[in-house]
Amino acid sequence: MTTTSFIIPFKTDHGPREKAFHWIKKYYKTVIKDAEVCVGTCHTKPFSKSKAVNNAAEKASGNILIIVDADIICSPALISKAIQLLHDHAWIIPYTQVKNVTTTSTKKLLQTSPFWPLPAAVETQTVYKEKILPVGGINIIPKTCFKKVGGFDERFYGWGGEDDAFACSVDTLCGSHKRLQASIYHLWHPKVYAQKNPHYKENVKLASKYCHSYGDKRTMQQIIDRKL
Repeated sequence: MTTTSFIIPFKTDHGPREKAFHWIKKYYKTVIKDAEVCVGTCHTKPFSKSKAVNNAAEKASGNILIIVDADIICSPALISKAIQLLHDHAWIIPYTQVKNVTTTSTKKLLQTSPFWPLPAAVETQTVYKEKILPVGGINIIPKTCFKKVGGFDERFYGWGGEDDAFACSVDTLCGSHKRLQASIYHLWHPKVYAQKNPHYKENVKLASKYCHSYGDKRTMQQIIDRKL
């Protein structure tokens, strides 16, 4: 059985996102030799990251899932460290900084064969979230924990809220995450604003249920079971 499975949710734009996706998929196959890469798709409109993640997880044979967006680069050493830390922590968010690769550097990088470390000439802009750090992008979690919370909630449509809800559910039912002091890289692509999603308000309302029930196992389970 494969020990580690990468879970990559993806929807093509027939442009920059697709080019980044192919590079990212090859990157993880290259730098983590024995890893399985499972791509999750979703044919509903609008695209549901939750469904795409769950679809990929169903195909995964590994007992450790690395849920990573199709535009995120994480160093292999950092991934290995995170996997080791699962002996002492429920799940891992392996970064405190997101370095946005510039448009020009992204285009140049995508013309190269994937490898680590990235070229020294890669230009980035570091994104700071002050006291509030994102919880998505890349998560490293045992499959048992993923299944315990029922995966990602498929009531989220489009982008927005699903990562926060997932983090709240796992922290509450499996144990708090460990965040590593490190950086990950985000490849450029045209930005999609969650606020433009027609389901944005419903997503926010559902995510708020998860956030307000943080630490309350009984209520959290009821939300997951769709009883609340």
